[in-house]
Amino acid sequence: MKKYLFIIILLAVLSHSKTYAAATDSTLKMLPDGRYFADVAYYNYATYTSADYNVKIKVKDGFVKLMYLNNGGVVHDGINSEGYQFTGGKIKVSKDKHTGKLEYTTQITISNGNNISSYNIHIEKEAAGEAE
Repeated sequence: MKKYLFIIILLAVLSHSKTYAAATDSTLKMLPDGRYFADVAYYNYATYTSADYNVKIKVKDGFVKLMYLNNGGVVHDGINSEGYQFTGGKIKVSKDKHTGKLEYTTQITISNGNNISSYNIHIEKEAAGEAE
C-alpha cells in the first residue's frame, strides 16, 4: 500500500513540475521582427583575434538575419556573393533572475572554407524608428 501511495505522489509531483515549467516558458516573449542594437563579442579562430562591438541587427521570425558591420559592410543569411556561410542566429530568450527583465541572445558563425568567425550577440534595444 505504501508503495502505491509513493508512486501516486511521485507522479503528481512530476506532473505538476512539468506543467509549471511549460507555464514559465510560455510567459517568455519572442522578440518582434525589426531592427535592434546589439552588443557583439567577435572571435576569429584563424587569427585568434577578439573584439567587442555595438552594431545594428535585423530580426525576423526569431532569428538574426542581418548584421550591419561598423565598417559599412553587412553579413546576412541566405545567398551571398562573398563565398561565406552564415549559420545560427536563433534567438534565445531568458529572464534575468534579479531584475525580471527579458534578455535576448544568439550566436552566429561565419565560415568561408579557410576561416571561421564567431559572433556572440546580446540584443539591447530596438533601433528607433526602424521597427518592421
